[in-house]
Amino acid sequence: MIFLLIVLAVILGSYFYKNTVPQLYGWRKKLLIVLRCAALIVILILLLNPVLFFVKHTINRPKVIMLNDISDSMNQESGNINKTDAIQTFRETMETEIRSRKYDVANYDFAGELGKSTASTRLTPALQEISLKQNMEDVQAIFLFSDGWLKDESLDTIIELNIPIYTVIPDFKINNFDLEITSLRYNKTAYRNELTPIEVNLSSTDFNGSARVEIFIDNKQIKAKKIEFRYTNFLQEFFEISFNETGMRPFKVVVSSDSTNEKNPANNKYTGAIQVLRERSRITIISDKSGWDVKFIIDAIQQNPRWQHSFLLKEDTLKKQRQKISLKDEIQETIMLILLNNNSLQFTPSEVKIIKNFVKQGGGIFLMGKPLEEISEILPAVDYGFRTTFESTFSFTDESKKYETFNLEKIQSNIPPINYYFVKPKLQSKILAKIENEERSPAILFMNYEKGKVLQLAFLNLWKWQLWEKDNKYNQFITNIISWLSRESSERFFARTNKTSYFSGEKIAVNLTAYDETLSPIYDLNAKITVFDENRNNVFEEFLLAKDDVYQCEVGFLPSGNYSFQVRDKRTGLETTGEFIVTADDPESRDRGFNASLLAFISDQTNGKLFYPEDITEFEFPEAQLKPFNTSIEIPIYKKWYLIALFLLVFCLELFFRKRWGLL
Repeated sequence: MIFLLIVLAVILGSYFYKNTVPQLYGWRKKLLIVLRCAALIVILILLLNPVLFFVKHTINRPKVIMLNDISDSMNQESGNINKTDAIQTFRETMETEIRSRKYDVANYDFAGELGKSTASTRLTPALQEISLKQNMEDVQAIFLFSDGWLKDESLDTIIELNIPIYTVIPDFKINNFDLEITSLRYNKTAYRNELTPIEVNLSSTDFNGSARVEIFIDNKQIKAKKIEFRYTNFLQEFFEISFNETGMRPFKVVVSSDSTNEKNPANNKYTGAIQVLRERSRITIISDKSGWDVKFIIDAIQQNPRWQHSFLLKEDTLKKQRQKISLKDEIQETIMLILLNNNSLQFTPSEVKIIKNFVKQGGGIFLMGKPLEEISEILPAVDYGFRTTFESTFSFTDESKKYETFNLEKIQSNIPPINYYFVKPKLQSKILAKIENEERSPAILFMNYEKGKVLQLAFLNLWKWQLWEKDNKYNQFITNIISWLSRESSERFFARTNKTSYFSGEKIAVNLTAYDETLSPIYDLNAKITVFDENRNNVFEEFLLAKDDVYQCEVGFLPSGNYSFQVRDKRTGLETTGEFIVTADDPESRDRGFNASLLAFISDQTNGKLFYPEDITEFEFPEAQLKPFNTSIEIPIYKKWYLIALFLLVFCLELFFRKRWGLL
């Protein structure tokens, strides 16, 4: 239909210029006819909206992916060849066979990721990148040319691809003498000037004799021990070291022998790092009497090895083990104050100022007994003025349910009567327990004072609870209170790495836990982590993703050095920091030979096959199933901008020439 209209448009355009005034001849008439016909054809196309339709006949060839491990461990040598050379015969033979079967073959080099750090071997991210480059549904098989020392946390993603993975193990045997530190075990944190244990696991291959293990801090040897590999290939040695400086303290363990024949000395050292804290958390107890409440509180504190206590007796002066001391000196190392007032505890104006400043800066106070008038400004309740005590029991309020510390409803009946004082609560205080009397007077009160927390128990003789119950709930109650009051706000928003020391190319996992003031998890954070190098340059920035009650992020492929990080949530203003180190040690130097068990597992779980040298001569791959298919191509030419441009061009040219040649 459209072709008929185009013919009519050509006839009409020719007829229009059959006779003109003045009469035109030759190429001028033909040019005007062509311009008029072109304009009419464009108008017809715009009115009728034709679509050009093509069918392209193609053949879909199935694909085979060849993954080539280029990590550092592939450079390990045996004799005159390395692992890459040993695997080359497999690769060439298999690729030739596969191409002869009419498959499309795609070669990819991988290590940490495609074309990235060679100091780690991770298969999962490599396959994830490949899946973004091509349709994995067309992939019939994957050939993995690797030594099998993969650092993937999980292989579930690889198995879920449902693509057969073929692996190979060449005739590659290492008989070279080798000493190796296989791993270190130690606590991530330690305390200054205290011994911390380090477990060193060593192995030897084709070596019997003496060796030496040394520990270095700041390139200075601090420990050394002679070891013997005469009757075993594996040894476990223990050291105890101490640090006299706080912060992230790296150390290095080195094993050596007198032999000079070792070809792989890179695995003779292992670097670690320990976060050294100033010392154990000190809790200071001040009382006007050394009674049973003091005794049982100290017993509860001693159950936690991270805490140490200091008891000060305040009569006319402040004494520690009968020696006069200054509260100013004592409070410098204190994370929490416990005050017990049996009616006669008093502080001097200078001591009051010290206590107030302690709370303002984030310290916690736990007051038991009669309220102290001189520090009433920071207390959640004030004294009514009664010097005598009364006896009764108490019960927790609904307000206390917001705090995990007071989740004690089930054992409340086991708390014996206590001796209480009448107190008057402040408006900003929270009443967590009330006395069982007619007035329902406050028993336990809480208040925030600037950066600090203050908990007030308006009674004494809670120690009797320890004698009444058998489940040690009294100790749990006291330790919960100490943990709560001594915890700064930053400890409710705490980010940590899974280790303190990482190999080059190893990914750093950061986990963030966040709780509100009621110790309930916060689920709506938008926390961002920023990683800095030694010069405070920003080297990584990313938002953490929520998973269950934890926010997580992975930081990868950082060069060796000392790093610090900051995690901050803009909405809440919460912030936390941490440190870790990345060593220059290459973890690939520890990957000796081929990991046959993992290669066999991968091929078995994916319905592939593990090939040995004797299998290569009989290797055959099934013929590719070529699938012809047609691809339809539609071109809506009426939507093209250049069609309008063509109309304007020919229309304007026709007007120009008509005017020039006297037709207008």
